[in-house]
Amino acid sequence: MCFSFRVSLATFISSWSISLYLLNKGLSEKRKQLVIALMIFSSMQVPDAILWYTGMKKNNLNFLTTSILIPLILSLQILYNVYVMNKNKNKIISLVTILFILYIFFRFQGYSSPLCGSRLSSPIWGSNELKYWELIPFVFLILYPRWTILAQTLFIILPIIYLITGGGYGSLWCAIANIIAFYYLYKF
Repeated sequence: MCFSFRVSLATFISSWSISLYLLNKGLSEKRKQLVIALMIFSSMQVPDAILWYTGMKKNNLNFLTTSILIPLILSLQILYNVYVMNKNKNKIISLVTILFILYIFFRFQGYSSPLCGSRLSSPIWGSNELKYWELIPFVFLILYPRWTILAQTLFIILPIIYLITGGGYGSLWCAIANIIAFYYLYKF
């Protein structure tokens, strides 16, 4: 999530533009998968932009964005990593994946609201701040089995985001999407 409608929209456009450019470069299969994962990840900027544009008023658009679009994009990130990138056959990982996706749809029922008291505010999905323990299975499922980046995300990146923003772990989602996009542009 980002700090405004414009930032959300600009992030979506820049990360998708870089991704589409890279997909036309003849990348290896693994790199194509990483770029597509980035596209799914940065697609979160669409519901973010919708929420900012509507002022997060409690209306049908906010409800549908929060209750359907956000859980759908979060679930796609998990499904893509577990079953497309890693071709999972592990029944325990499959069970965790299914249970956590069901939890995501249950968790984000309702309306999103703005995080107050922070200049780095972002929408709070379902008007209920994410807990760190809720991020652990999500981060695990979208990064598994890349153990180094998984550990760095859980023990360095997320705590730094919390210290900077004071809440709203999604506040720097757009920054992460852009950093990854420009990194891939440089690296690939």
